[in-house]
Amino acid sequence: MFIPPQVNVRTGRLTTDLPRSRFLEDLVAKALATMPLSGIPPVPQADRSGLKMAFRGPSLQARRIAELVGHRFVGEEIDATTDHAWLVVLGYLGQALGVIAKLEKVPIAQRKGPKCAPQTKVIEFLVGILGGIEHLQDLNCAEQPIVRDPTIAQAWAQKVFAHYSGVSRTLEAADEESLAAIIEVLQSVSRPFIEAAVMETIKREGYLTVDVDLTGREVSPTSIDYPDSTFGWMDDGVAKGYQDAVTSLVCERWTRLLLTLQRYTGHTHSAECLQAAVQAVEDLLGVRPHRRVDLVQGQCEAIGEQHKQQQMAVDHSQQEQRRLWQRIAEEKAEARALDTEVQQLEVEYEAQGRQEKKHCRLTKARRRWTAAQKREERAWRDLQKLQRRQRDQQAKLARLQEQLLALDEWLAHLEADNQETPNPVSIVLRVDAGFSTGPNMTWLIEMGYTVLTKAHHNGTANSLRHKVAAQTEWTRVGCNAEALHVGAYEHNDCPYPLQAMLVRYHLPDGPRHTALLYYGDDLPPSLPVWFAAYNARQTIEAGIKEEKAVFTLKRHLVRSPYGMQIQEQFALFGANFVRWAAAWVKDLLRQANHNFSTALNQVKTLVRVVSHARARWVCNALGHTLILDENGPFAGTVLCLSGQVAVQLTLPLFKFAPSRNI
Repeated sequence: MFIPPQVNVRTGRLTTDLPRSRFLEDLVAKALATMPLSGIPPVPQADRSGLKMAFRGPSLQARRIAELVGHRFVGEEIDATTDHAWLVVLGYLGQALGVIAKLEKVPIAQRKGPKCAPQTKVIEFLVGILGGIEHLQDLNCAEQPIVRDPTIAQAWAQKVFAHYSGVSRTLEAADEESLAAIIEVLQSVSRPFIEAAVMETIKREGYLTVDVDLTGREVSPTSIDYPDSTFGWMDDGVAKGYQDAVTSLVCERWTRLLLTLQRYTGHTHSAECLQAAVQAVEDLLGVRPHRRVDLVQGQCEAIGEQHKQQQMAVDHSQQEQRRLWQRIAEEKAEARALDTEVQQLEVEYEAQGRQEKKHCRLTKARRRWTAAQKREERAWRDLQKLQRRQRDQQAKLARLQEQLLALDEWLAHLEADNQETPNPVSIVLRVDAGFSTGPNMTWLIEMGYTVLTKAHHNGTANSLRHKVAAQTEWTRVGCNAEALHVGAYEHNDCPYPLQAMLVRYHLPDGPRHTALLYYGDDLPPSLPVWFAAYNARQTIEAGIKEEKAVFTLKRHLVRSPYGMQIQEQFALFGANFVRWAAAWVKDLLRQANHNFSTALNQVKTLVRVVSHARARWVCNALGHTLILDENGPFAGTVLCLSGQVAVQLTLPLFKFAPSRNI
């Protein structure tokens, strides 16, 4: 990641052409020896003429710097002290990666202030999040405020940072366009690192592992200042706030890389967020699995057969309806004729003075007329019953027709995806029980994913448990867990059979059962491997915990609708950015103590401790040198922030052009 400089950034001359000199060691040694690490900000140029300097022997750190720099010509020199050593490193890396230059082009509907542009305040907001501020006013009111540290502004290529109230107003002025531009900037900077991690993981494992989870961001239950906040189930309880769908990529070099984040209202369920999250992951990674078009074709054939049978039932009902109409007409005509006959017989009997008897012609005619009326009424009832059944049949036929059309469109979309992806990648998707509804499982399977999840309802484990014989032998998969492979399982609303594993936990209050589900092109792994693979999704839970505890994702720093989302995107980016910076710094270390070497592997320590460590920042023609305070926990650590930041670009072997959202 580190390439030594070939051209001097100030003069444009090759370093090999710079004049050589032997005086640099004494010059740097004497300058550093007279500037203690508890240093005072540099004296302005106009006042240096009256400054009396007492020279003494060079300190150990000065000798180290002189040895590292060597015999080179030094141009104009800047020396400053900062209380935020790690933020200087992040600022220098941010400049090298183009984060700052791109953020300065983000459109914000706010006029430029007398001191700085609104984009500078957005950059300041990012710096504050990377520094782990707990409240927005910490930018000015913390024990070591970032705003009052000019070295930080300089490291982030800004003249000055604004008051936190100005930052709040700028975030309130941000709109959807500003948010989209910021997301594009952060993803464009992250993409080379993510692509490299993708290639390394595919080369080593042969597949990718992606985790999806939903986390709540709570607000006060009585607050009315947070737009669109609603009550919902968050962190095992009902609370008011928002839901964030977070995705992460499992990789060996970085352990995990957080990929995407989408915000929803508090009452949103996990199942509603899955498809959008997966689609966003595919667009960011640029890779996707081979779509299982054969399964969709089978569904099309099955639905087509059902449609055919239903159409035949509808045609039969229509024929039956025509027969009933004919029957009604016949019964009505017969009843009319018998009514006429009864009327004639009544007139005849009245004229002859005859009495109507039990078996006379008139009585028999009345009976035939009554029977004809009843047959007509029965025919009407049969017709109404048939019409109700026919309406149900036609509604079902319409639903099947819609399903068939939707499947045809879906099949065409999947086939187009396969044509655009000549080198598909196997991707294992791990989700918890909240996402594993029947429609979601169907969608993931047809999209080509290997799915590891837990049953959506507790009733699944209970039903499987009752089918297990008492003498069945269980396999130990954990310290207090045993498992049993129960074979194929028919999931509700999912047409494809899943593989199920029943897990029994031995707890102090008694055994507890749960069911894990699997779908893939291959047979499921052994029970211990299966159990460990699913529970390894705790890495995204650890990432979310890190976001909330280290990068202040748990607390809203602002209340403006787009400002809150910008905070979320900066926190997501910050977790990755700090890891990349730590790896980059390992290549730049010239001297470090054990504490600093350990801190480079701990994101929380870097943000909470190293970001508030005092250091001296020396800038000259040779580059940037950061010397941590010799009285602090990282004494003796020297970083030479010179050279270029290089990222190895990957070949587009598995790439595709992101298509439209489904």
